[in-house]
Amino acid sequence: MSDSSDMDAARIAWHEAGPLAWAAVTRPGLCESYATCVPHDAIGTADAATQAGEVYDALGSWLREQGASGVQERIFGNSDFREAILAQRQALLATEADCRLWPATFVEGAPCDHEGLAGTYLYAVAGPECSPIYDDNQLSGVAFEHRDTQHVYLSGVSGRGTAESRQQEACDMFARADAILCATGCSYADVVRTWIYLADILEWYDEFNPIRSDFYSQLRSIAQTSSSWPPASTGIGARLPGPAHCLLDLFALAGPGRRYVSVQPLHNPRQKEAYSYGSAFSRGMAITFGGIETVYVSGTAAVGEEGQSLCVGDLEGQVIRTLDNIASLLGTRRMTLADFVSSTVFIKQGHDVKLVRELIGDRGELLANSIYVAADICRPELLLEIDGIAVRTPD
Repeated sequence: MSDSSDMDAARIAWHEAGPLAWAAVTRPGLCESYATCVPHDAIGTADAATQAGEVYDALGSWLREQGASGVQERIFGNSDFREAILAQRQALLATEADCRLWPATFVEGAPCDHEGLAGTYLYAVAGPECSPIYDDNQLSGVAFEHRDTQHVYLSGVSGRGTAESRQQEACDMFARADAILCATGCSYADVVRTWIYLADILEWYDEFNPIRSDFYSQLRSIAQTSSSWPPASTGIGARLPGPAHCLLDLFALAGPGRRYVSVQPLHNPRQKEAYSYGSAFSRGMAITFGGIETVYVSGTAAVGEEGQSLCVGDLEGQVIRTLDNIASLLGTRRMTLADFVSSTVFIKQGHDVKLVRELIGDRGELLANSIYVAADICRPELLLEIDGIAVRTPD
């Protein structure tokens, strides 16, 4: 529960050191850190192990200095270098912190302008005790409790690998996520944010959407949580490990303390709801507690009010329209692009990342510490998508 003392104690601080940039968001009893770590441009032509060495040496030292525990991590890089990158992660983090206590989702997200590692995001906390979540002896997530509210993060949830089709695999993925959540004392109906990665997304996104919608509609408890449903989400193309066709990260809030947490799906004045044309996600989700408001911005592209793709064939136009859409969404919470603490810029393979960086730079420093990755967007004519997290102390 929040009161005036929470407001007085809440604060947000931005830091940069070497390849690492992070926002420290402090509430009474909880400090959250949103860290982005990108190899320096100077080593853009270095091998993946060297890039990963720089990144994880910085992250390991930072975790020790902050007294923080990792909760959820996403690594973007060329899949061909996955093992080399993960080996460096294990070797360097194990010297500073027990990296076995949190999972990492590795997706390709290839760098736009070099080979190897594009960068990594790590969400970490200090204050509460973090508990690992296992599924069939596999580390699947991390949970912590703050003021009787359970914060649950799952990473890299997939189907069981025995599905006869990718459609069935998607069904299995959602069911498995729900089962893991139920084992922690909550359910999928408590989910407020998802990140979904689909192999060959352009071949079957139109098939995936009704599968997600059907699963959501079958959750009996959704009627009781309709004010905070459906979750914010990113759905993006990615080359996935092994034979997987889909992969899911998520964040859920549960427990008796949730009644003191404001959870509100956001509506963008410039766009109809995505679920009005078959995609079951909210444009964004605002979560307020302990004197801080956090907005999870869903994957956003140059999509117009009626759900139509805009600026077809025009990369510059799509960047501008995408930023305008995000600014409009944030404006509903009296936020601006400057309130971002982390973000990902997905650019269709072969398009001009330099131009994108310049156009984004013209709008301020919102994405100065983004990770830029090459990825397929959910429609062939869309060239760019951006998601992220913004924070502020409410007035």
